[in-house]
Amino acid sequence: MTKLVVKHTTLCFLFSENALLMILKKRGQGAGKWNVPGGKIAEGESALAGAIRETEEETGLRPTDLMELGRLEFSFPEGNSWDNHCSVFVSRNFSGDLVAENEECSATWVPIDEIPFDKMWESDRIWVPLVLAGKKFHRAYVFDAKDRMTSETDFLRI
Repeated sequence: MTKLVVKHTTLCFLFSENALLMILKKRGQGAGKWNVPGGKIAEGESALAGAIRETEEETGLRPTDLMELGRLEFSFPEGNSWDNHCSVFVSRNFSGDLVAENEECSATWVPIDEIPFDKMWESDRIWVPLVLAGKKFHRAYVFDAKDRMTSETDFLRI
């Protein structure tokens, strides 16, 4: 069965010295997994504005000087998770104070060499190192009914 609705989402990799701002999702898609701040783009909102808003809502920090580094396409044809196309941003500048806990997630600075890949989406092990290396990317991932990755397409190598 083909899902007709594809949501547009963002992720924001916010760095401070040798650490990455990460969240542990408490609810919704990806609950129990580590990720970076992000979420659905509101109707009429740009991906950039969505990345800033979502990061601030989830962590209290407002990123500035964002750069779009990549695009991701996630498909879940067999499962209950929702398909989404994601714009990935990076920033090293921000204002505000970290809010470590809220209803949606826990937020913390994680040293780059301690990123918990074993507690993240399986595909993150492949594309997050591209972000860390500052490489542009456009990739697509398909997941099965249990949210396990079944395929990857690298659009920059096609």
